[in-house]
Amino acid sequence: MLILYNHCQVCEFNQRCHAQALQEDNISLLKGMRVKEIKRLNRKGIFTVTQLSCTFLPRKKRKRAKRHGRTRYSALQAMAIRDKKIYVFGTPHLPVSSTRIFVDLEGDPEEKFTYLLGVIIDDGGIEKQYNFWANNKHEERLIFQQFMHVIAPYHQFNVFYYGSYEAAFLKRMRKQSTRKTLVDKVISNSFNILSAVYSHIYFPTYSNGLKDIGTYLGCTWSEQDVTGIQSIVWRRRWELNSDEVLKRRLITYNSEDVHALKRITESIYHIVAVEESKSDIPRLIDGKFEVARVEDLEPQSCRREYGKATFVLQDFEHINKCAYFSYQREKVFLHTHKTLKKIHVSKARRRSKKVRFNKRIEIRSRKCLFCKSTALIRFANKVHTKLAYDLKISESGIRRQVIECATARHRCLECGREFLPRRYKRRDKHCHALKSWAVYQHVVHRISFQQIEEMFKECFSLRVNSVELHMIKTLMAKRYRPTYRRILGKILCGNVIHIDETQINLQRGKGYVWVLANWEEVVYLYRPTREGDFLQAMLKEFTGVLISDFYTAYDPLPCEQQKCLVHLIRDLNHDLQHNPYDEEYKSLAGEFGRLLRVIVSTIDKYGLKRRHLNKHAADVDRFFRMVETQQYRSELAESYQKRLLKNREGLFTFLQHDGVPWNNNNAEHAIHRFAYYRTISDGKMTELGLDDYLILLSVYQTCRYKGMSFLKFLLSREEDIDRFIERGTDKREVSSILEVYPNGFGSNHPRHRGAPIMSEKEEESRF
Repeated sequence: MLILYNHCQVCEFNQRCHAQALQEDNISLLKGMRVKEIKRLNRKGIFTVTQLSCTFLPRKKRKRAKRHGRTRYSALQAMAIRDKKIYVFGTPHLPVSSTRIFVDLEGDPEEKFTYLLGVIIDDGGIEKQYNFWANNKHEERLIFQQFMHVIAPYHQFNVFYYGSYEAAFLKRMRKQSTRKTLVDKVISNSFNILSAVYSHIYFPTYSNGLKDIGTYLGCTWSEQDVTGIQSIVWRRRWELNSDEVLKRRLITYNSEDVHALKRITESIYHIVAVEESKSDIPRLIDGKFEVARVEDLEPQSCRREYGKATFVLQDFEHINKCAYFSYQREKVFLHTHKTLKKIHVSKARRRSKKVRFNKRIEIRSRKCLFCKSTALIRFANKVHTKLAYDLKISESGIRRQVIECATARHRCLECGREFLPRRYKRRDKHCHALKSWAVYQHVVHRISFQQIEEMFKECFSLRVNSVELHMIKTLMAKRYRPTYRRILGKILCGNVIHIDETQINLQRGKGYVWVLANWEEVVYLYRPTREGDFLQAMLKEFTGVLISDFYTAYDPLPCEQQKCLVHLIRDLNHDLQHNPYDEEYKSLAGEFGRLLRVIVSTIDKYGLKRRHLNKHAADVDRFFRMVETQQYRSELAESYQKRLLKNREGLFTFLQHDGVPWNNNNAEHAIHRFAYYRTISDGKMTELGLDDYLILLSVYQTCRYKGMSFLKFLLSREEDIDRFIERGTDKREVSSILEVYPNGFGSNHPRHRGAPIMSEKEEESRF
């Protein structure tokens, strides 16, 4: 089996083996992979670069996850080659300076000396290039002095190189140089571009070599397939005959390497600038090299996705269609089973059966829609009818109500135009009680619209499809948006705000749901990112205490803050379980636990009252003095020492206030209600649909915190929760059914004569 090794570049069969590997898409084309790793992948059935690219799994990043070391993922490199994209994993950090100096060296590894030093100085767009040549080993120090003389006039600069050879050269020259201060400045301001590429950037190339990446970015070399080994051969030949042609070849080769280094560095700076902008537009370099973030890739789910399979062959697709459950029962088994045939016939009859109405109302217009005249006539032979669905909800049960809305075509005697009443055209197919019941099932019991559609069909014999249910959700959210704003206003005017956030996957991308809560109100907000900049404007007039976790976005907010001590206790306990023999850390955690236990005992006895809690302020000061003066040898204890001192002002704020909790349970409890819904809707919602749902969820959660029924509030048609509580649910029957109106047109029964005329206000209140 063909495997490319490091010594292949000096083998006489190099080109033939490389061409065969390209034809096979051989996995050994990826430089940096060990033979043991290649054989391990071969045992798993992975032989090609394309196969390896399918094994990369982007994982969800934890909130406090820290990436240790520098790991290069071969599968991600293969995926970059397959997709022909530049993938960025994390964010590379590059030095910022107006003057950039690019350095590339050519040396002889056996003789251990550098004979050629190429430099490009880019000073604010003004470019200068130098090449320093050494005829022998004794002139190596001379070309270094020339290099120091060129860069000495620049005060602020950064030196860029590719690989570790240049760094070793600078350290070696420092021992021989008399200008050690300048050399130290060069070493401290130098940066290895290969380290940024290795850790963060995956170009669609088989290696991280300067020439491979430079060729991909459009750089060219005068000599084809030239390598570092070839440059050594040229140097040895020059030493034999001092051929000027070979010397020009080496200088040209070195200059082209420096230009490639400059091109790669500028591309990486462009990538970093695009990543920091966090723009959603396509990320391109020079309009042709596409850049993608690994963090934006959707993590693959371990759950099996059900849906329509894609077949390569049309015969397989046809066979699969003939195997569907519904197709089998309605086309195949129907001819062999009499029972299935009877079921099919009965279903067809039920589908053709019309829904019977049990109430009928007549809608009339008093004025002409065009000239506002009251001289109208109605055509009894031009009757229009529509059905409206409603539910009659009472303590004893629920039953459906189908209302037929009838109207006649009107004609104005003044202008002669014919029209239908505006109220008839604007009437809604679904009445308020039906909407309330559907929203109640979806928000409170987290029942999907497909299941609610089946419930309407089975329980009430009504056809309300999922598209109509989505429209109902939008209309109800629009109706209760003023309620939502009123709740948010009360929270912002209060003394305490609990805040938390969580992630949600949408149909396109992801977002974050924030929750603001107090003892009685809850509001959910959607934001496309986890940035907390919007809180600055929202909480600029808030004068109370903000209770949150240790997320850094809350730190710059201009208000007093109380950090959730439950979060801190969980972190302390987690590290205690994983470090049971760290005595210093165990002592620190024990002191904090004893202090907090005494405070919690006081809260359990007297409640959150300042006059009882203020007596613990001295104990808190004593604890922090102990933490501040203690010298810890344990790394874990030292990290918690810094954490406690950093958040000193926000850990015990509740001791100085009345009614301020020491935990963030109100917000976490509200987040849990959304998290339950997220389990069934993750990746299925749009931003608009999520925004509508959060409005209804905010109203429901507020009703729940206030100890009242969400369904009764919806049925009451009230938009102010506090007004509904003050009025009381017993003063008015909680129902939205229409009053019984006699039938209008087409009825000769005595009790159906004289159908009432509904006013516009009555009509809008019922539909």
